[in-house]
Amino acid sequence: MNARAEPREVDHRHPEFSWALRGDRAGQRPVSRRVVVRSAGGEVWDSGVQAEAGTGTLVVYDGPRLTPDTTFAWRVEVRDDDGSLGAAESTFETGVADWGPSVWIGRDPEPNGAVDATDRDSDDPVRPSLRTMNLEPPLQLRRGFDIASEPVRARLSITARGLVVPYVNGARVSGDELLPGWTDYDTRIQYRTFDVTALLRAGANVLAAEVGEGWWSGFVGFDHRHHAHHYGTAPQLLARLVIDGTDGSRTIVGTDDSWREHAGLRRWADLLMGEYIDRRHETPGWTGGGFDDVHWRAAKVLDREPGPLVGQIDEPVRAVDELAPVSIDRSPTRTVIDFGQNLVGRLRLPATPDHPVRVRHAEVLDADGEVYTDNLRSAEATDILRTTTPTEPLFTFHGFRYAELTGADVDAAEARAVVLSSDVEWTGEVTTSSAFLNRLIDNIRWGQRGNFVSVPTDCPQRDERLGWTADMQVFAPTATLNADLQALLRRWLADLVAAQLPNGSVPDVIPRSPGTTLFDYGAPGWGDAIVLVPWTMYRTYGDVDVLRTMFEPIRRWLDYVADRNPDGIWRSGRGNDYGDWLSVDEHTPKEVVATAYHAYATEVGARIAAVIGEMDAATELSDRATRIRAAFVDAFIPDDRVEGDSQTGYLMTLAWDLAPESVRPALFERLVAKIEARGARLTTGFHGVALLCPTLSRFGRPDLAYDLLFQRDFPSWGFSIDNGATTIWERWDGWTPEGGFQTPEMNSFNHYSLGSVGEWIYSDVAGIAQSAASIAFSDVIVAPRIDPRLEWVQGRLQTVRGEIRTRWEREGDEIVLTVSLPPGVSGTARLGDVVQTLVSGQTVVRAVAAVLPL
Repeated sequence: MNARAEPREVDHRHPEFSWALRGDRAGQRPVSRRVVVRSAGGEVWDSGVQAEAGTGTLVVYDGPRLTPDTTFAWRVEVRDDDGSLGAAESTFETGVADWGPSVWIGRDPEPNGAVDATDRDSDDPVRPSLRTMNLEPPLQLRRGFDIASEPVRARLSITARGLVVPYVNGARVSGDELLPGWTDYDTRIQYRTFDVTALLRAGANVLAAEVGEGWWSGFVGFDHRHHAHHYGTAPQLLARLVIDGTDGSRTIVGTDDSWREHAGLRRWADLLMGEYIDRRHETPGWTGGGFDDVHWRAAKVLDREPGPLVGQIDEPVRAVDELAPVSIDRSPTRTVIDFGQNLVGRLRLPATPDHPVRVRHAEVLDADGEVYTDNLRSAEATDILRTTTPTEPLFTFHGFRYAELTGADVDAAEARAVVLSSDVEWTGEVTTSSAFLNRLIDNIRWGQRGNFVSVPTDCPQRDERLGWTADMQVFAPTATLNADLQALLRRWLADLVAAQLPNGSVPDVIPRSPGTTLFDYGAPGWGDAIVLVPWTMYRTYGDVDVLRTMFEPIRRWLDYVADRNPDGIWRSGRGNDYGDWLSVDEHTPKEVVATAYHAYATEVGARIAAVIGEMDAATELSDRATRIRAAFVDAFIPDDRVEGDSQTGYLMTLAWDLAPESVRPALFERLVAKIEARGARLTTGFHGVALLCPTLSRFGRPDLAYDLLFQRDFPSWGFSIDNGATTIWERWDGWTPEGGFQTPEMNSFNHYSLGSVGEWIYSDVAGIAQSAASIAFSDVIVAPRIDPRLEWVQGRLQTVRGEIRTRWEREGDEIVLTVSLPPGVSGTARLGDVVQTLVSGQTVVRAVAAVLPL
């Protein structure tokens, strides 16, 4: 079931309804919409016929408060300008308002007969490391119960302080992984609700769950002074099963001290360290009926308050793909499997009943062809499996392309890499005639897939995996085109607001781990995510509500910076101040980067205020932005050069209109000269790279943007591809022939930030863009930049209004551009001097290739 198309955890106070449109008639546009909500008792709410306005595909419920834990049907009707009516229907269920008798349960912490994680058989060849020796096995929790009649409706609502996999009568309840994900647990713990009607029967039944530590009490981040137990010291379970029978009865099964607990074949499990599975400790059949749990311990009630529970609004983590080996390298001491793709997930192995097999995971190989793990830092990323059936871990994940197997001999050809990711809808794609460019696009997408595992992380392999705010804000314009991230980012922004300090500062990482204070005070470009990510969501999805929700936190951040820097130059309160992080060969002064962000974020804050009708604040922030720009020019552009004379300095100044128009041509000329002097090679770090190609295109040099895109010499995207990259590297010099691997202290080979060029690939290569005033692609600008290195390009983008498709190709001496737009979307197509108005439906534009500017 799609977690958002038919959700079961909807807030009963104010659900939102959205849809997309399809149509065949040229020029077709919607003129009105109507939403009706019904329950089993009849109509609950009718929005009435509303004129199409705003985003046109969103209606917020404003009827009577809906009853919790209830199924509703809703119907949307859209009438077009020709009088034709289109309609669609779906269902949703409201979430839990009262958890009733359910309480938090877990392992009894008292040692009387409790499981000792270090108590292993004397002949056990597996010895824990210093980091894993004190890890306890995940919990196996179960409870039997009877129901008098066949169920007609049964809903299991479940969550964990940790990670949970639920079972009913021996069957796994869902394909959700790492449930319930990572949030700021002090303010919000998510739960999921599942329809388990078909799994129950009249008579005896069993509800069971396996619970691991996850982010709650396991290792998180790299602050070794506070490396684990950030939120709690051991995992806990909360569940509520409501069963309605054919005889009219209602049975409620909750978590309490009647549950039984015992360890099983998973001897330890940690997100960073890995998982140890040993069949000798297996308890076969424990999730179903007929199992004798008399010798199991009673579960302990650990907390009677449910806490800040919220229904999960975004897509859960799931297994989204499965890869077979592309090559296997064997030696007498180890087997190395290459899956051909740097991915995030885990390994499924054939049975190894007699001896354990140890699996180490790595992104790359060293010069000797062995797995390179130095860059994992303290993350062991090692799984140990000894099982009678093909098995994979449940409570860990790794970033890897290569898996090294030692110990038991297994049929490596049968191994499978199971790919994990938040199961979002992939809404955009671009395909070209260039195999090289297609590889770059795939690298960007694989980097996003691997780093969106519950939260948008910086890297999936080492002892970090944190939601760095700058990484998200620079990549958001690309990420939100690639996939529908509206719900995931709303949830992440809620964690951001929860972490914001009372003085307005925004931490560098979200969620903010309470066990460390390393990142509390936001840096330029990092803290500004609180402004720029909501703005990107508004531009892409038309999400006005996120602007309303975020405006006060946005204002507090902007005031935090402004109050500390009354002259407009951001000198004070810069936190860790990373500058243009990981630039190469050039240094942009940090005050230039900081003040540029100060001006740009303040201007965007003014736009946000205007959109939501906060006109006094809009005027105040706009005036403030004007003063900051003037201070920037006075301080950093005394002549026709930006202080530092770096590519990033010019890019920020030009892209964000920080300099007067009269100065911009000279600044752009200097930028071009610097790029060309390096042979069309870049120097930009995280902040500059997102602006590189768009700025060159905007000011008339898309040919130079293409030169950078197709560059194969170091530093470039092409250099990493030619050296085996299948995702975006964290740093341009992650590996070079001269220096080998960069410092292992920080060298990820799967890190999406430098993939922010993806937005330009959509807008200028495929030609899918919108005008400056457009919201949610209501008014498109289809003006692909034609380059001789490409024979054809096609793009697709599923917007909130419907699907946009473009394709340009060479036909003889012509360029033929075909554009398809959904109902209600219009715009302009441009091929050189050929300009054509676009309406919904399909339009074909032709131009002579020879006269087109490159």
